[in-house]
This record gives sequence, C-alpha cells and structure tokens, in this order.
Amino acid sequence: MFKDKNIVFLNLALFLLTFSIDVCFIMLGTPYVYKVIASVLFVVTGIVNLIFVWKKKERKSAFKFTMLLGLIFACAGDIVLIDFFLYGAILFAVGHIFFLISYIILEKVCWRDLFVSVVIFGLSLFVILVPKIFDFDSMLPIVIVYALVISFMLGKSISNLFVKNNQGGNFLIMLGSLLFFLSDMMLLFNVFANVSRAFDIACLVLYYPAEIILATSIYYSNLQIEEKMPFFRRVYCRAFQIIFRLAIPFLPYRQPKILEGMDGIIEVLKEKNISKIFLATDQTIRKLGLTKELEEKLEEEKIETFIFDKVMPNPTISIVEEGRKIYVENQCEALIAFGGGSVMDFGKVVLARVVKPKKSVEKMRGLLKICKKLPPLFAIPTTAGTGSETTLAGVITDDKTHYKYAINDFSLIPHYAVLDSKITLNLPPFVTATTGMDALTHAVEAYIGRSTTKLTRKKAEEAVKLVVENLKECYDNPQNAEARQNMLKASYDAGVAFTISYVGYVHAIAHSLGGQYGIAHGFANAVVLPHILRVYGEKAWKKLARLARISKIADEKDSDKEASEKFVDYIEKLNRHFEIPKFIKELKEEDIAHLALNADIEANPLYPVPVLMDKEHLKECYHLLLKK
Repeated sequence: MFKDKNIVFLNLALFLLTFSIDVCFIMLGTPYVYKVIASVLFVVTGIVNLIFVWKKKERKSAFKFTMLLGLIFACAGDIVLIDFFLYGAILFAVGHIFFLISYIILEKVCWRDLFVSVVIFGLSLFVILVPKIFDFDSMLPIVIVYALVISFMLGKSISNLFVKNNQGGNFLIMLGSLLFFLSDMMLLFNVFANVSRAFDIACLVLYYPAEIILATSIYYSNLQIEEKMPFFRRVYCRAFQIIFRLAIPFLPYRQPKILEGMDGIIEVLKEKNISKIFLATDQTIRKLGLTKELEEKLEEEKIETFIFDKVMPNPTISIVEEGRKIYVENQCEALIAFGGGSVMDFGKVVLARVVKPKKSVEKMRGLLKICKKLPPLFAIPTTAGTGSETTLAGVITDDKTHYKYAINDFSLIPHYAVLDSKITLNLPPFVTATTGMDALTHAVEAYIGRSTTKLTRKKAEEAVKLVVENLKECYDNPQNAEARQNMLKASYDAGVAFTISYVGYVHAIAHSLGGQYGIAHGFANAVVLPHILRVYGEKAWKKLARLARISKIADEKDSDKEASEKFVDYIEKLNRHFEIPKFIKELKEEDIAHLALNADIEANPLYPVPVLMDKEHLKECYHLLLKK
C-alpha cells in the first residue's frame, strides 16, 4: 500500500508531532493553544496528502475534497467546543456528514451500509438511553442526532471493507472512523455523566490519531488498486508468507550432490551396496538411446535394473501407482529418474508412496505431508529447465479431475544429480526452447517474490544471466556443448532459488493448464510469463529492472519502469523467435472458472507473489491467454 517513502515519512512525522502536542494538552490541562495546534496539524496532514495525490497524478475524485472539508469542520468544531459546546457539536456533526459523503463517493451505497449502520446506531441508543447515568436535559435530541450521524459514518466505513477495490485505503478509513466513534463515546461519558477524568483523557488519546489516520487516507485511498484480494484474506496470506519466510533459516533445505557422469552413479551404488535399482524414464528418451550408457554400466556391475519407460508428460496418479508396485514387488533399493521434469516428479512421488504406503497421493498434496527419508534418489535431467533435480516438489495430475497439483516436502529433494550436456545435445529445438523458458520462469518468479534470501537472489540472478546469454544459442546451434552446459547450470541455479523462495501465479496457472489440457509445463510457463509480469505492474518493476540490467537487456540510465518493460519485451521477443504463441489455443471460456479456482487454491497462501490475486482476478489473467 505504501508506494512513496516521502509521504510515509511526512505522515509519520506529523502523527508523532500531533500526538506529542496532544499529550502536552492532556498533561497541562489548560493551555488551549496546544489543542488548537493539534487540530490545525491534522488539517495540514490532509492538505499534505492532497498535494501528494495531485503530484502523483493518481485517480482523482471528489472524495479527497470532501474528506478535507470534513477535517476542516472537525478542526473548527474542536476549537469552538472549548467555550461553546453546542456550536462545536454542530460543527463536528457537519464534519461527520462530509466524511460520510466522502465514503459514499469512494464506494456506492448498498443494503449492507444500512444494515451495519442501523446496528451501530441501535447499540449507541442503548448506551445513551438505558443506563440512567447521563444528564442530557434539553441536549438529548441533539445527542441522538449526533449519534445517528456518526453511527452511519462508522457503519459505511465498515461496510466498505467488504468491497474488493481499494482495501488498503478502506481499512485506514474504517480505523480512523472507529477511533473517532470511540472518542465521541468517551466525550459522552465525560460531559454528560459524573465519571472520572479518565474518560476525558481517553477521548483525547483516541481523537487525534483518528483524525490523522483519516487525513492520510486522502492519499492511500486515491492510489490505484495494489492488491487484488479481499483485505482479511490478504492479511492471512501475507502473515502465512512472513512466518514461512522467517522460518527459512531453520528449515532443512539441502542441495543434491553433483556427480560426474554415469560413473559417479555407479560409484555411489557400489558404496551403498545397492544391487537392485529402479530406472524411470520415458519411451522417447529410451528410443534415442540416451539411457544406453547407464544401462550398460549397471549391467557390467551386475546391478539388477528394472526399467520403467511409461512416464508421460504431466504424470498421473495411476502411473505413479503402477511404478510403485513394480518398485515394491522387485524390492528395489534406489531410484534413478532419467528424463525431464515429469520423469523426476514421477520418481519423487513413487518413492514417497514407497515410504508412506498407507497415504494416498491425494493426501500428500500440499506442504510437508511425507516427512520421512526416501531411498537414494538420483536425478539425471535430459532437459535444461525444470530444475526438478534440486527441488522439493513433485507435480502430479489427478486422472479423474485433471487437477494438477504439487506435493512439497524436503524429503523429495534428490540426493544426487548428474548435469551432463551430452545428454541434451539432441533435444528437439522446441523442447530446448520451452524447457529453457521454464528455467527463466523459475528464476524470475523466485526473484520477484517476497521470500528471497541472499542465496536465492544470487542464484536467480546467475540463472537469468545464463539463460539470456545461452538459450537462444542452444536453440540456433544445438550442438554447442558449452552453451548446453551453461543452460544446465542455469536450470540448477533457478531450481535452488525457487525451491527456497517459491514461485508465483505463472506456475499456478501453468499447472492448471497442464492438468486440464495436457500442455507441457515449460510451454505453458513461456506463454503465461509475460502476461503475468505485466499484470504485476509497478510492484515488480524494481526487481525486474535489476534483472534487466544484470543481463544487459537494459542500460543503467533506464528508469525501473523502462528497464522492466524492456525485460518483458525481451521475453516476448524470445517467444516469437522460438515460435511460442502469445495465447493458449486449447483454453476454453467455459473452463476458466474452475481453472482459476485451482490456481487460487495452489498459490494462496503459499506463493509470496508481488501482488495477491483471488480467483476472480485470476480469471482476468486467463482471459489474457484466450486466443483473440
């Protein structure tokens, strides 16, 4: 919500100054000059916020002017109230009316406003009329009218919280109105009931913060919408993410041990006296002969190998169960996942089912549902992009519902990885491109999220730089072994980054598309990435600009906005070069509602995205992917 450090500083300074003068008035009692200064200061705060709104050229409306009028009448009422209580109360009532009008300008009147306001007014009447402690005399009608006005003011401010737009500004308005209401209640007891001075002090302690908060809302309620999610759900998501971020240093993250080629695998197997191995791959890799060297070495060492080559893109629960049965029946002692992300995800979940035979795949969905050490898991990536050789995630598709989801557990991080460029030399150009864009997506989403660490920032920056320098070369000159090795390194670094710092809505949307239509994950990420980066807008500019400068896409003289736009433009240019379309041709309008729901469930509250979005706003993102 706080987009301008200068206004934050000024508001804080004005708040502290006003509150300090308020305290002086409370302690000294009689010098009314303090009260006058404090009252003028909250009007000054309103004017300062109005100037900043005008300077930033944000959305303009009559809201800010009616709010300022409310502050001016409240200031006048506060000063007149010292010697002329009745006239002061009238000025205050006029000020409240202006506040109420400004809230109505901000959000349309609805039935909820009336309901909430009537409830508050009813409670106010109960306090005024039922306890026989007040001596209103002829002032009773004025007190009731005043209670009616301020009840509707507070009621409307509370009702506005239920509107998704402008949640930050609406929260400030509600908080200021609530403090204002409570301050008036304290004033009621102080003036019309024979009670202690504590109520007078409470009135003043609540009143000036209320006015300052309402004054600051002039600025924050005129900003463009920052968070696209209801306020209270947003608080829950951010709190969850903050707690998870604080826990990162204490969590058992690890990186797989890098082995030197196939010989490295054989050495480990011999060291551990493993005699039966499960080799997971797919038919294409097998037909290309990529597993031949490993199979021959295993045979030479008389290590019994059970080959499962039925893994398909977006592996399903049923294929996992088939693999688990073969692993268990043949008493295998370790698993080698030889392939792309789908093969490695398959291998992870097969082993998860081996160590947790009574827990179904469906019940493993989410965070930390395994928590048990897996048998040795070797990852041999045949593509440079998924980063699955480093991650704690296994992504599986439900055969029946086509829902694609992630299983996240530290035990799923492979124990060993082989990064061998020879395996990737014969990849088809389109697979090279889409898996490379997958690596770029991992790095970018990990970097622009709110749970980065020094390590993940470094790894993400290195990954983006390597992708920019090498992916196009791998596509245009597929036999360039050095560029291929650099892309494997980029994939690995990006995997380390997003394993710790997580991804965002690009992945959530891509997973839903993969589950529904069987679209390859890297391809889906490539299409979705530029759209979502533009949706994030200003909240991602600074970090995207840094990535653009590090990778030489933008110049140091470019502003953050310009540099970030160049970065997104570069991604779109890469996609065009790779003949990756801007839209998902399989996407159907009638599927968007449940796809958005699935993405919402996956991403929230876990993914620490720059801008939070619920299913309704995610629907808008899917519409960006519809073929025009």
